[in-house]
Amino acid sequence: MSHNLFLDISLLWTVFAFFILLLSWRLACLGNQRRHRQFMLFLTIAAWIFIAIYLCQSQRSHPLVAIKEEYILWLIFHGVLGLIALLGATLLVVARLWQEKRAMTEILLIRHLNQQHKNYGRIFICLWLFTHIGGVINYVLFI
Repeated sequence: MSHNLFLDISLLWTVFAFFILLLSWRLACLGNQRRHRQFMLFLTIAAWIFIAIYLCQSQRSHPLVAIKEEYILWLIFHGVLGLIALLGATLLVVARLWQEKRAMTEILLIRHLNQQHKNYGRIFICLWLFTHIGGVINYVLFI
C-alpha cells in the first residue's frame, strides 16, 4: 500500500465514520438503542483497527508525510482529543456490554458509566466528531 493510498483511505474512513457517528447519535436521540449500540460497537472496534494500522504505517522507514514544525502542537492536540474520545467510547461500550450480560455490574465504575451514559456519550461524541473534522484538516494540511 502506498503512502498516498493509505492517506486517501484514511480520509474516506474519517468522512464515513463522521456520518455514522452523527447517525448513531440521532438513533440514540430517537430511542433506537439497539441500532445505536450496533453502530457504536462497530465504530469503536473499527477505530481501534484504524489506530493499529496507522501505528504500523508510522513504523515504516519512510514517513507518511513531511510534517512542518508549526503543525506539531496541532497534531498533538488532535491526537490527544482523539484518544480521549476513543478511550471514553470504549469504556461506554464495554460498560453497556457488561450490563447486558449482568456480569460485573457490582463494579462501581461500570455502574457509574451506565448511569451517566448519556452525559458521557455527549462529551465523547463531540470530541470524536471534532477529531474526525481534524482528520480532514490533517489531510488538507499534509497532502
